[in-house]
Amino acid sequence: MHCYIQELQMKSSNSVGCGKELCVTTSNWTVNGVSYTSYGYRYSDEKFDRPIKTAYKVTLHDKSYRDDKGQVRKAQFHVATIRYYDLVDYYWGDCLLHSRINDISEEMGIDSDLVWKEITEKLDALQDKINAEFAQTEEYRVKKTHDIILREYRAKKTEFAEKYEVQESEYERCYDIFGVLRNAEYLEKIKREYIARKEYEKGSSSYQREYESNYNDSSDSYRASSLNSGLSSEKEKTYYKKFYRTLATKYHPDVTGDNEIMQFLNKLKESWGI
Repeated sequence: MHCYIQELQMKSSNSVGCGKELCVTTSNWTVNGVSYTSYGYRYSDEKFDRPIKTAYKVTLHDKSYRDDKGQVRKAQFHVATIRYYDLVDYYWGDCLLHSRINDISEEMGIDSDLVWKEITEKLDALQDKINAEFAQTEEYRVKKTHDIILREYRAKKTEFAEKYEVQESEYERCYDIFGVLRNAEYLEKIKREYIARKEYEKGSSSYQREYESNYNDSSDSYRASSLNSGLSSEKEKTYYKKFYRTLATKYHPDVTGDNEIMQFLNKLKESWGI
């Protein structure tokens, strides 16, 4: 069993090259009366020509046999016909119908692994040859440049999102694909909101530590005092605790953003002896 590859000439290459340029796009929309702009990208309408019209007919040939007339024949099985630029844009394995290979293997009475090994050796070599040729073209060089730009663009989006703790789409409202700042005002807004969040988180953390300290001090004071002080019965203290927990949950600064209400509740907590 052997795999043969025959060159054919098609009427046209039937393939379109990549865009010659990366272009910045602009999208505008309004939400609740507020206007937003986002900067995306697309490839230019002008594409590279792909003039090569060659295609490759892949066949499997089984051992020879004699027909009814005594003439020597060879069993041939058509596997696929792959165009030149298909081997540029895709892996050759994606251009074959795998079930077709399995059917041919069964009809030839040959293990499918052996058939695949034979096909792989031939098509790997062919694809390497075509990719080496394509690497000498202007389209290849431009595509590689575009790939680098896109890779850097995605990395900058991720870095931006992590730095300011926002969605990656926020980067697109400030910068274009080439890293050019398009909306300095929106960038400053993101920075202000980031600083405000950090200051609030810092204040909330400080308040939490102070709250826990006051709570522990009050608890120690309550445990040290006599349960028979006469200020409140044990049943009333149970009510006070429930009141306090309910109000503290509702008026916590993380919910309302107001520390003053929480300070007043802590004073009530101390006066209630809980």
